[in-house]
Amino acid sequence: MKTKQLFILAVVLIVMGTVVIVALIRQQPAPVTDTQIASDEVYSDHYVAYSEEALAQAQEKGRAVLYFWASWCPTCRVLDAELKERGDELPDDVTILQVNFDTEKDLKRRYGITQQHTLVQIDNEGNEVTKWIGGNFDVISGVV
Repeated sequence: MKTKQLFILAVVLIVMGTVVIVALIRQQPAPVTDTQIASDEVYSDHYVAYSEEALAQAQEKGRAVLYFWASWCPTCRVLDAELKERGDELPDDVTILQVNFDTEKDLKRRYGITQQHTLVQIDNEGNEVTKWIGGNFDVISGVV
């Protein structure tokens, strides 16, 4: 009887291990195409995680907006979800770059950012065009 139970347990563990491995393999991110902005994370054509390369591509494409976001910020999480869901509704030349409020200290200093959920539209040389704190997707659409 014990041999049968051990055999069943072994089969169950093998099946579960296979399911986990397949799930992990399927979670590999899709490669970035030439038409996408290169970034660690691309949420939509208009909303990407900040990197210097992503910023350069956004500026080349048109208007760039830095969104100083924090994972622990409730209002940031709400806007983040809206941007991921509705980002493609933004004008074609607008890219919003999600900047980590906690780690990007040089950018915070450069643009005088003192609190999360701050957005800064910048020109092609990196100069501030406009800055505002807070707002939802509709506010952003109206500003840019």
